[in-house]
Amino acid sequence: MVVLTRSGYSNAPQSQLDRMVAMVQARHPALLVLGAWVDQAAPSLPEALSACAAAGAQRVLVLPIFLPTDANLHTWLAKVIRRWQEGHTSVAVTLGESLVETPALAEALNQAVAQASTAPDLRESPPTNWEHDPAGWSHIPAHQQHVLLCRGPRCNALGAGALAAHLAGCLTAHGLRGGDERVLVAQTGCLYPCNLGPVLVVYPAGVWYGGLDEAAISQIVTQHFIDGEVVEAHARLVPAPDTTRSPA
Repeated sequence: MVVLTRSGYSNAPQSQLDRMVAMVQARHPALLVLGAWVDQAAPSLPEALSACAAAGAQRVLVLPIFLPTDANLHTWLAKVIRRWQEGHTSVAVTLGESLVETPALAEALNQAVAQASTAPDLRESPPTNWEHDPAGWSHIPAHQQHVLLCRGPRCNALGAGALAAHLAGCLTAHGLRGGDERVLVAQTGCLYPCNLGPVLVVYPAGVWYGGLDEAAISQIVTQHFIDGEVVEAHARLVPAPDTTRSPA
């Protein structure tokens, strides 16, 4: 079984998913229960399905537990599963309905309302240092290259999670991160040309790279970020130079 959800930008989503996986595993001890992410984190759904297949599973239930959802996303998840099955013809996969379609959701919401109604006013137990934000939030980072790495659902399913880790390692190895952060990476939601994924965009040049793997990422780091040359083999869009601007 794969418990599937969407991610965020802190450690909390992972710990919450781990807890939900443990709850399902405790109720179904004979099953292998894994967690997976639609976007922003790893493992992706195809990676989790492959782990189930490697463990000998002949049938896998994919259980979406995120809210809200929409019909397009549910249809796309079905496409991801069918494409994965092209390489795993002996594994049957069932895609469960969204939590919003589950009758038990109403009772869970009612319980949450009952608990919230007895909670204290936040003035009685405010967050620590609630009056102040970190000083760094007021300063624009000093960087020469700004990289947008797509971690939307489709790029995530195509392996963007592993590429994000590889990119971070390459930048660190070449001294492009840390105190003198020459390359600032922002992991984003969907950048839209999904059929070209995994997608990465480099500014200020505005170069779009697509169809990436770890070898391509390594080449982009050394050839583009360090030497300033576009990696033509993986570039999907290279803007023409702007000749309308006068030199500063």
